[in-house]
Order: sequence, then structure tokens, then C-alpha cells
Amino acid sequence: MKNLRSLFITLALIAGCIQINAQQVIATAGGQYQGDNLMLSYTIGEPVIETFSSGELILTQGFQQPYNFYLRQILNIPMGWSGVSTYLDPAIKDVDGLFFPVESDLIILSNVYGGMYYPAGEINTLGNWDYLNGYQMKAENDFELTVTGTKIPSQELEIAEGWNLIPVLSSCDADVEALFSGFTGLQIVKEVAGSNLYWPEYNINTLGNLHPGNAYYVASEQSGSITFPECTKSSSLSLAKQKPVNNTPWTSLSYSATSHVVAFPADVFENSGIQARDVIGAFTMDGFCAGRQEVLDSNQNAALTIFANDALTSEKDGFDDAEPFAFKVYRPATDEVFDLEINYDLTMPNAGNFAAHGISAVSSLKFQSTGITEISNISMEVYPNPSKGNFSIRINKTLENPKIQITDFRGSLVKEIQTGVIKDSESLSLDLLGLPNGVYFLKLMDEGFVRMEKIIISK
Repeated sequence: MKNLRSLFITLALIAGCIQINAQQVIATAGGQYQGDNLMLSYTIGEPVIETFSSGELILTQGFQQPYNFYLRQILNIPMGWSGVSTYLDPAIKDVDGLFFPVESDLIILSNVYGGMYYPAGEINTLGNWDYLNGYQMKAENDFELTVTGTKIPSQELEIAEGWNLIPVLSSCDADVEALFSGFTGLQIVKEVAGSNLYWPEYNINTLGNLHPGNAYYVASEQSGSITFPECTKSSSLSLAKQKPVNNTPWTSLSYSATSHVVAFPADVFENSGIQARDVIGAFTMDGFCAGRQEVLDSNQNAALTIFANDALTSEKDGFDDAEPFAFKVYRPATDEVFDLEINYDLTMPNAGNFAAHGISAVSSLKFQSTGITEISNISMEVYPNPSKGNFSIRINKTLENPKIQITDFRGSLVKEIQTGVIKDSESLSLDLLGLPNGVYFLKLMDEGFVRMEKIIISK
């Protein structure tokens, strides 16, 4: 009888609540809902009206107080270097815990402030994950990480003067031109470990959209802010651009996290001999191709992204700081390779030498010869290296009118030598005793031929 009486009282209270506010709902049991981007747990408790929106889902329900909404974001991390961010505030904030499920696949995670998480070395100077920052990551293998967290309070992001590594604070794609349309002082937006970029000054946009889960480098001449768009039912995710296929005879690129961009304005292509479908390549002193760009239309501006040497690999696979550039052109139609002579716009921050996140522009270019076929078995040896200043050069090719240039690590010419004929496999002695200790670059040139080598003078 007592139980029946309690039931009537409970029903009366419920009826009274409904009369007071017909929108209130009391759940009769606990449960859990999980969708693509939402995980929600609920239990019986004090009735509270709450409307929650996530992507295409709008949910109105009574929940127990206090309550938490947990969203889910899946990060698809590729092997090698990439940029990574979240549009959630993770429930697990310390990076040790956040990446524990994929620790064996993660090599290093770092930010632009010098913080790093290096599991193999048991180093963690990052501390907690900050959703307002982007990160650069190197992975041993492709992996997937599910991040559970809460919606961030604002999609506004502050941009500092100089270089920034920004997150994508949106669960859908953000058009890069629209995102920065009201931002004053923008120079460049570029991928981490990729060739796509947005460079308004030269009307170049190979980037298109910023993708959730990725991070991007942004260079700005002044501080300001951007606001990522709210996602709607019509919002969609586009596929991230794939790395371009290497159709040249050159080595495949090693996409490190640090790069230098060089603009090729359309007017420098005029009367230069450059044709549509030609591929411009940037080469290190030891002949490694560390950047290439196909010229789709010689009447349009182009940009070449050149990658730094990856310090985490045993072999040199990119440019060292201050290392000078050497450029070639590959013409697929005739299977020819040409050497390029480049002049730079000296008003730009960097000219002719690699700098981390450097920016250069070409003012003129010309072919150094009418055309030569790439011969991969030509090698040049400089020995002993290091030396006190006496070097010998041997090359398995006869050079009729060779010239040698010695530049310092900043790319400044310090010595030029005109030699006689160098015969195939004969040694040429070179006296550089007058130069002080340091790192230099030796450039050997003949018509249609260029070879470079880093040399060290140590007395």
C-alpha cells in the first residue's frame, strides 16, 4: 500500500511539472548515445532543459546536473612529418596520456616555442595540449587517434606578427581566402611538410582549404585575429591534397617540417625558354633534389617550396641553413635537363640561400645552355676535406673552359678561379690557404655543366 501511495505521489509531481513547463523531459532510464562526432551519457536526475548542437545533430533533452558533453575527433596521421591540431579541448590534456595509445608510432611532437614530446627519449617539455596552437609531428607509421573532449568556447584565433603555427578551430573545411579576407598584413599560409600554399602578393593559391586536424604555418607582418566559420548542414569536408607524383629523373622529395618558398613571377618566364609542363627543381650542393614545381602555365605566377634537411634522418635529404640553391629544369617532352641561372629580388628577406621559413622571389632567369641530357653518373670529388686550404678536384668528365667559384656560408663570393682544360679523371690542385677557417661552397662550372661541393677549411 505504501509503495502504491508513493507511485501516485510521484505521478502527481510529474504531472505538476508538465503543467508548469510542458517542455521538460524526465528520462525513465540511463543510456548512452554515440554518433560520428558526439558521445553523450545520460542518467535519471533533476530535470533540466538543454539544447545541444553538433554538426547535423540537434538534441533537446533533460539531463542530470552537472553534465558534460563529450565530442569525438579522429586524427588521421600520415607517416613522416605533418601538422596536427584539434578543434576540441581534450578531456585528457597531458600529451603523455593523450598519445599513449599510439606512442609506438609517434617519433616527435613539437610546437614553434621549442617545446617537444619525444617518447623514445622520455622527454616532454610540452606539458598539456593547447588547442589554440598547431603542432608539427613526425610519425613512424600511419596511425589514427581518437580525441575525446569538449567544444571550445570560441573559434576566434589570435595571429602574432611573424611566423605562426595555427590550428584549425572548425570541424569542417575553412576556405583560406575567405578566412583571411579581412586580415591585414598576411604574407603566406603554407602546409607543414607540403608544397601547397596561399600567397596573396603573387595571386597564388594552391592550398584552397584548411582541413580539420591539420596545422598550417602563417607569416604575418602584423598581429590580428581570424574567426573560423561555424559548420552548417551544407558544410563538407574535402579530401586533403595528395603529394604530387615524381615524373622527373630526380630523387623523390623528403618532405620535412621546415621549408623555404621562392616566387617565380610570370614576367620572368617571358623569353626565358621556360615552357608549360617544365619542372623546376632546387638542388643541394651534393645534388639532392629538395624542391620541385611544375610550371602549369608560363603566363601565371608560380611558387617553389624547398625543404630543409631532416635532422632526424641519418642521411642528408634537404638543405642546411645558409646553403646556396642550384636550380635545374626538366622538360618531359624531350627528356632534357637544363641548368638555370637565377637572379633574385633583393627587396625580399632571403636571396639565393636556404633559410628556415625563408621567403625569396626571382627577378630574372635564363638557361645556362641550349640543353643537355642529365647524366647521373658524373661525379666530382674534392679531397682532402676538411683541409688546411689545399684541395684537389677530380671529375669523371672533360671540361674545356671551366670556372670555379668559392662562396661563404652566406652565399657571398670570396674567390673566383679561371682554370685551363680539366681532363677526365685528372686531378686539379686548388690553393685556398688565404681563406680563414670556415665552411665554404665550391662551384665548378662549364658550358651546360654545374657541380657544387661543401668544403671545410680547418687550420
